[in-house]
Amino acid sequence: MWNESFFSAPQLKRDSLDSYAFPMPARFLVEDTFRLSNRGVFVVHGRIVEGAIRPGQRVRAPSQLDAPVDGVEFVLLSASDGCENPALTFRYSDEAQLARWQALQLAGQIVELEDADVPGERGRAAV
Repeated sequence: MWNESFFSAPQLKRDSLDSYAFPMPARFLVEDTFRLSNRGVFVVHGRIVEGAIRPGQRVRAPSQLDAPVDGVEFVLLSASDGCENPALTFRYSDEAQLARWQALQLAGQIVELEDADVPGERGRAAV
């Protein structure tokens, strides 16, 4: 008697394409910006036009916003109706960097983001 498993080829297993996160750019329309000095972050809030936003992404444009996304949060616009905007936070290293970011006058502009090789996701929001 022969053993069938001896003659059969091993089954190869491959991860499905769904298990890989393909880098996808995101576009974010800025409504306004402000500083949270007690946390040392510059906050950019608005709405997601395309893609998904997450911590660790890098800004492709405008290039002067030269830090990775530190966090994704929500800004309460109106307490009476509970209206919120998604917000990107950027940790500034010094007052000069913060001043450069504030001088960009981002309101009404599109911020383009791209994935970076930064491990861990603390938050995520998508269209």
